[in-house]
This record gives sequence, C-alpha cells and structure tokens, in this order.
Amino acid sequence: MKSTRRASVLKYALMGLVLAAVAAGVILRHRDSAYAAQTLLPLQATPPAAPPAARPSASGVSGASAETLDWTRVTERDLNIASVFLAARDRGVRVALDSLEVLAAADPQLRGQGHPLAHALGRYAMSHRRDLALLGECTPSFQSGCFHGALEGWFLQGGTIDEASADRICAARSARGARGFELLECWHGLGHGLMVHAGGDFRQALPICDALDQAQARRECYDGIFMERAIRAIGATSVNVGDGPGMDHAAHGGGSASAGAHNHGSGSASAGGHDHGADAPPPASASQAKSAARGEMARLCDGLAERHQPSCWAYQPIVLFRLHGLNPATVLRACDAAPAVAVASCYQGTGKQFLGAVSGDAPRMIAACGQGDRAHVADCLMGGVEYFTDLQWTIEPGIDFCRQVPGEARPRCYGMIGERLALAHSAPEPIRAACRQVESAFVAACLRGAGLHGR
Repeated sequence: MKSTRRASVLKYALMGLVLAAVAAGVILRHRDSAYAAQTLLPLQATPPAAPPAARPSASGVSGASAETLDWTRVTERDLNIASVFLAARDRGVRVALDSLEVLAAADPQLRGQGHPLAHALGRYAMSHRRDLALLGECTPSFQSGCFHGALEGWFLQGGTIDEASADRICAARSARGARGFELLECWHGLGHGLMVHAGGDFRQALPICDALDQAQARRECYDGIFMERAIRAIGATSVNVGDGPGMDHAAHGGGSASAGAHNHGSGSASAGGHDHGADAPPPASASQAKSAARGEMARLCDGLAERHQPSCWAYQPIVLFRLHGLNPATVLRACDAAPAVAVASCYQGTGKQFLGAVSGDAPRMIAACGQGDRAHVADCLMGGVEYFTDLQWTIEPGIDFCRQVPGEARPRCYGMIGERLALAHSAPEPIRAACRQVESAFVAACLRGAGLHGR
C-alpha cells in the first residue's frame, strides 16, 4: 500500500515538472533519424506559436494543463529532459548541463541528442537572463552547444551587432581570462547567432565575421554561419524553447523551396545562394522538383569568395551525407571537386561528420578516410581529432584516436593534439604533461603543435 501511494505521489510530482516545463515554453520534439541525432547537427529554434491565454490547471500550474497534454505520449526521457530545463530555470545553466551529463551517461539516445539540447539550454537560459555574462556559465559539455545556443538566444532576445561592434561580443570573455577553446566556441556561436540576426541570410551575416580582427575569430565565425546554413538546408528538426521568432527553416526569402532545400536568402535566392529569377517556371513534376532541390543542396558553396570557401566546404559533408547516404567514397569524391583552397577542409569535415554518424567508431572512420584521394587521407583523419577533443574538450579520447591511425598520419595527428591542448590550457606545464601521455616517438610532434618546441 505504501509503495502504491509513493508511486502515485511520484507520478504527480513528475506530471508537475512536465506541466511546469510546458508552461515555461519548453516544447521538446525528438528526432526519428538515428543518423541526424548522431552527426553533430544542432536542432534549431522554430517560431513558437502564439501562447494560449494563461489559465490555472488542475495542478496549479498556469498555462498548460493535464487536460491539454497527451500523457500517453510522455516518456521517461521527456520527463528527464523537462527536469533539465527546470534546473536551468531555477538553478542556472551550468547545473542543467551537469544534470544532462548524468542523464546522458545512462541513456545513449539522450547522449546522441546532447548537442542540440545544449544549444536549446543556452537559448532557454538566455531568454531568462538576457545577458552575455551567461556565456561564463556554459561548459564544454556536448560539443559546447551551450555557447552556441546562448549566442543564438542573445540575438533572438533583440541583441544587436554591426561591423564596428563585432569584436566586443567575445572580447569580454577574453578580458575575463577565458581559455582559448571558450573564445573559439564564442566566435563559432557568434556565427550561428548572426544567422538568426540576419534572418537566415548568410550574405548579410558574413560581413560581420569579416570585420573581426583576428584570423582565427573570422574562421570560427564563418564556420558557425556555414554549419547553420548546412543544417537549415537539410531541414533539421528542432527544439522549440519558446524564446522568440527563431529561425524558420522553410521560408527565408521570396523564392520557392523544395523539400530538403530551403531558401535562406532574400528575394528569390535558393538554398545555394543562386538567384534564378522570380519568373522561373516551376518544375514539371515532383521528381524534377526533388532533383532540382538536390542540385541546389550540392551547390551550396558555389560563388563564394575564396576566404569563405574552406568554412563552407568544412560543413558541406553534412549536406552530402544527406544526399548520398553514409557513402564516404561518394562524399570524398565531391570534396575532390571543391576549390583547391577548400579540399582539405572538406576532407576533415567528412571525417568528423562520419564519426558522428557511426557513434565514434574510429576503425570504421579510418577505413572510410582511406576511400578518398591518398594525398588527403590525413586531412580526413584530422576530423577525428576535432571530433574526439570537442566532445568535452578533454584530450584523452583524441590521444587514443591518434594511436589507431596509420603510422604516416601520426605525427600530424599528435601535432593537432598539441594545437588543441594549447587552446585548453594557458600555462605550458599542463600541456607538457599531456604531451607526455602520447607515444614516446611523437611527444615532440605534440609539443610543436602546442608551440612549445625548443622550450
């Protein structure tokens, strides 16, 4: 009898959590695609519907009620995710991220959704705080999604920016002594946020990145823009946290968008940024429309300035895997056709995205990289270092990956480990200690990568 009463109390307590989350505007929609959930593709905000008139519910929660929520569709995972957003509301986003870590450790599917949920947590927290100081509470968890989402949220809440003020967004992080990777994630998140600010028009967003003083800042900002653009092009699903008009994946501009290839510019520009004119005749059939959409997706990087090509092609594999399935040979052949300045970036992006698609299966990814041009196999493998170190900005998974790559690629692999260590640590001693963990023959390569050669 006591256990039944306890279960009943727990049930209604959990119901209260979900009702409170719904009332707070947290509406969670899960992906059906295992590939999409594993490929480092953050889910994006969608325009929230006008909120219903607040009304008290049976549980005392204003807004949603037990009568309007289909409890037969609420899963344990829904309840767990709702509790994470309540933690963000009541105790701050850092506590929420820690809670998500604990839950994800016991739920592989939830871990696959970790990056998009961290994005959403950043946006949700910013909708309550509306202060860039929130970035100081974000952590590297789940590929640093909180940083990216918080900056999206900043613009969703009316934050403004122009070319003259672009550097100030992340400069405060530098002034507070933020580690290098935090600045990288801030600049990358700025790119995502600029796509919000520009209503999805990458041509309006890019000049802001161009105005940043540091080359590394510009590259990360470009990366954020083109990652966001690729995500929109494939029509990724979303987590709606009720934080404003958001990013409409289906209609950014006046042209027509076929399934899988949405308009992101102004006027009649298509997903690829090509203006075909307002009077272009419609496709004669659904199959022609689908073919045209696929063609536009494959040409997302056409016509860009040379300085923007590496970033665009670094994220074009997101689109290429959607077009061709998990076929690395075909995707790498497409990389071979990129402008010379962008081929290496495309190969590295392919390695990174493929690893996400196969849940971090390093041997399978190493074999996949071998299906491309031998001159660029190492570029593809460097996507593994990026993938494994970015998971939590810890270096051990990356070191373990480098131990598995072919011998000729190891010096470069461990050199990139050193580069990532230099971003994670400002003092040389932790870097030296970490480099001593690698194979003895490659300690020097690690130190050189970190800029410590001869010191």
